[in-house]
Parts: sequence; structure tokens; C-alpha cells
Amino acid sequence: MTGAPPPPPDGFEPVAVDLRDYVTFDLAGATGRRVYATDVLAVDVVCLEPHQLIEARTFPTADAIYTVLGGIAWLVTDEAEVTLTALQAVWIPAGVPHGVRNDAPDPLILQVVISPPDEAPEAVLGPATSEPTDRDLGAGPPGLLTRLRRALGG
Repeated sequence: MTGAPPPPPDGFEPVAVDLRDYVTFDLAGATGRRVYATDVLAVDVVCLEPHQLIEARTFPTADAIYTVLGGIAWLVTDEAEVTLTALQAVWIPAGVPHGVRNDAPDPLILQVVISPPDEAPEAVLGPATSEPTDRDLGAGPPGLLTRLRRALGG
């Protein structure tokens, strides 16, 4: 054992966040919002409309964990393709090229944890600041609330 982890900062108190506040969609492509960032990890909520994808990428020195919060994700590496449904996760070690697609008819919501965070893709910090518009959420049948309920499993 290399020792105990460092103590939390003075005055630290845990604060719960509602990840639904970080969900935002864009018909132009995948969106990402940063929930937490420290010097050891970054946590993002990433949203993809149907038929959107995140192009193949490699984090040379960072591990990534993808967890599906709602919808279905197809995660592809050079060696395999994994289908993930709500509350399933996969670890991608540093140096492994990978991409994500949403081939489902419903939106996809992912939580992505990257450590160390130096290679984390750009993401908007914090929750959405205004009420989402139809443009933000990819309007179209079925209705927005129905689509989000399906994606979030509710």
C-alpha cells in the first residue's frame, strides 16, 4: 500500500447535483457538459441524438469509463463493439482508440469519467443555465417529455 489518500480540503462538504440539469441536446452533434473537474478526474454528461456519434479518439494516458444513464450506446474499439443499455458501463484503458454511436431511435445520455483529466475533451462547465428550447432538445415526434422519459428509464 502506498499510503492513505489525502484528506479532503478544509471545509469540504459534499453537495449533490442533479445530472438531469446537465442534459442538453443539439441536432448539430453530441453535446457535453462538465459536472466535476479536479486535478485527477473529469466527469461529464454527454448527450447524443439518434444517429449521432462521437468519432474515434484515443486518450494516450487517460482511462475513460462510459456509463449509460439513458438510451442505448454502441461503443466501438479496434477489437470489439459493445452495446450498453441504461446503467451499464465500460472501462476503456489509456491508449485504446474508441468511438460511440447512437443507432437507437431515442436519445442517448452518458456519464463519462476520464482520469487523469488532461486529455478530457472540451465540455461546457456546469448545468444548463436556461430552459431548453426545441432546437436544443431536437424537436420532433415523439414529444420531448416522452423521449426523455424513455432515455432516462422513467
